[in-house]
Amino acid sequence: MIEQQVSDTELLLRIKDGDHSSFDLLFDRYWERLYRAALARVDDDSVAQDIVQELFIKLWERRHKLTIQLSLENYLLSAVRFSVISHFRSKNVNEVRLDDALQRVELLEASINENAGYFELEKTLEDALSKMPDMLQKVYQLRSENKPVKQIAGELGVAEQTVKNYISEVLRRLRIAIIEKHPEKQVTYLALLIAILNK
Repeated sequence: MIEQQVSDTELLLRIKDGDHSSFDLLFDRYWERLYRAALARVDDDSVAQDIVQELFIKLWERRHKLTIQLSLENYLLSAVRFSVISHFRSKNVNEVRLDDALQRVELLEASINENAGYFELEKTLEDALSKMPDMLQKVYQLRSENKPVKQIAGELGVAEQTVKNYISEVLRRLRIAIIEKHPEKQVTYLALLIAILNK
């Protein structure tokens, strides 16, 4: 079998058994994609590289406990998003009003390390977003990529205030979905949502 044709599932099984060559193949398969995803959010080449490198290090260190419920690509891209949030928090680039929310994100990060709780939130957000108008979906996607309001307004051809209004509406609808689906975790999940959209 040609190694490049090995499925992600098979690679993960081999990696769990400590197969370094399979880990190298996984690295080569996803490095560029994850790097570009990180760079789009932090706009800093060295930081983006560090984020992806650290992600792969943690993946290897936790290989024996690794349980991925969704596709590996979605898992890794979501991990990049989380790492970006951690980066912004550690560098104190978020507004003071988000400090408490970002501290609560730590609680969710700890949970994710053990059980993919983040993907519960991802699924809830995806389901809720799929029911929203296209413009709200686009605003959410661009904002979650860490693009500033001014840039989003330019790309969509609308006023900056309109973008802010859209963000507020997206937040309102997603809050409702989170409270309905995850009442026991709503504080932590809402904190993460605010961190993503209000950076």
